Amino acid sequence: MIMKYLMSSSMVLVCCLALSCSTSRKTTAPLARVNTPESLPELPASEIDLPLKVDARFVLAKADSLVPRQFTSEGWPNYTQPSCDFRYKYRFLRSGLMVSCLNNHIGVRLTGNYQISGGRCLCATDKPVSPWVSGSCGFGNEPMRRVNITVSSQLSFLPDYHIRTATRTDKLEALDRCSVSLFSSDVTQQVLDSIRSSLSAFCSTLDETIAGMDFRTMAKPMLEKSYGKTPISKYGYLSINPSSLRVGRLNYLRDSFSISVGLTCRPELTSDSTAPASIPGLPMLKSTENGNGVSLYLNARYDYAFLSKLLNDTLRNRVFEFKGRTIVIREVSMRGAGNHQVEFKIDFEGSNKGRVYLRGTPVLDTAKQILTIPDISYSLESGDLILKIAKSLFRNKIRQTLNGKSYLDVGALVKSNLPMLDSVLNRKLSATLISTGKINQLRLIGLMAQNDLMQVQIYTNATISLVDAENIH
Repeated sequence: MIMKYLMSSSMVLVCCLALSCSTSRKTTAPLARVNTPESLPELPASEIDLPLKVDARFVLAKADSLVPRQFTSEGWPNYTQPSCDFRYKYRFLRSGLMVSCLNNHIGVRLTGNYQISGGRCLCATDKPVSPWVSGSCGFGNEPMRRVNITVSSQLSFLPDYHIRTATRTDKLEALDRCSVSLFSSDVTQQVLDSIRSSLSAFCSTLDETIAGMDFRTMAKPMLEKSYGKTPISKYGYLSINPSSLRVGRLNYLRDSFSISVGLTCRPELTSDSTAPASIPGLPMLKSTENGNGVSLYLNARYDYAFLSKLLNDTLRNRVFEFKGRTIVIREVSMRGAGNHQVEFKIDFEGSNKGRVYLRGTPVLDTAKQILTIPDISYSLESGDLILKIAKSLFRNKIRQTLNGKSYLDVGALVKSNLPMLDSVLNRKLSATLISTGKINQLRLIGLMAQNDLMQVQIYTNATISLVDAENIH
């Protein structure tokens, strides 16, 4: 959506710029020929990094559901008998998960309570020959014993769009030990060893489950769409053309997960709807530091038939007052006239009916952000007429130079439209996602009329973030 307004709206204005650049002299003779380069320079690649902030409650609830609420000895509530003369059973109940995450290192802390019952007997020839003498901790009116557990996982994003985790138990500490006095045995370590074994099995299962997730199925349709041509309202077709994709580091703070996603691309906006003959495969996914910011270079190429339609959508049936007369624009057409010149044909009616022609070379001063047509030629009186129309359209952005030429102050035009463009960045994209941002700079960096199309190059620098709607209060 941001590209739609940053580039396509600017393109409509650029298409109208030539209408404003007439001189105040009434002459049909062209001025001196303008020397222009044969082509515009190739643009640098664009870099887009979007911070993403997601409410963690759903993710943590999902994680909580994956971790068993209790661990028990085998066969619970029956006894496990590892030897002829010893048997035991235990149950461990965990608390909720306390999660931390810093640069892909995830930590999970939890506390728990356990109860254990055990017994011993005398054996002969590997068979019990005496009654069992039993003891227990945490049963009946006796409080359950407490345990602290810390589990960590190192998260890695792989080039093939898989995720790898290395999960392990870092700490397993008994705050209350269990000594069963009837058979003078401290069984705390046996309980801890059994809990550790259960946790290790869970960690291995978790790592295997995550390793089996393939995000190519999600990334491939998005990539194909970005290489294809997406209609941008009536302003043409946009191709993003990404060459690399990247993902930053995952962090957790104040009930939210944050990470950045980014891409390097060469976006183009054209009037040609023809689909590309082939689409490249998925580039390798790069793991980088978190980024923030958009540095976008856009190539816009429109054929003159398309531009004529845009101009007519803007100007057809517009009414202007000129020297006490009413002028109604009926039709505008635009074509390439060779040598980087363009020609406009304007049919009008009202108090008078007629047709005027304008021809010249549009020249953009990228440093001063002004547009002129220094070699303009036009029919008698059309200069004053077009200047009047242009001033009405651009609301005093048409200025006069010291030598009498008229020019369009592109920088002032962009500045006056920045609040509208910023409002596009700060909007609800869906029921769950909101974009926030600000345009720091928007400039025209190239403009050239060619025989069959008009080429415009645009640069914008902005900051954009994507925020889960649940994080907006």
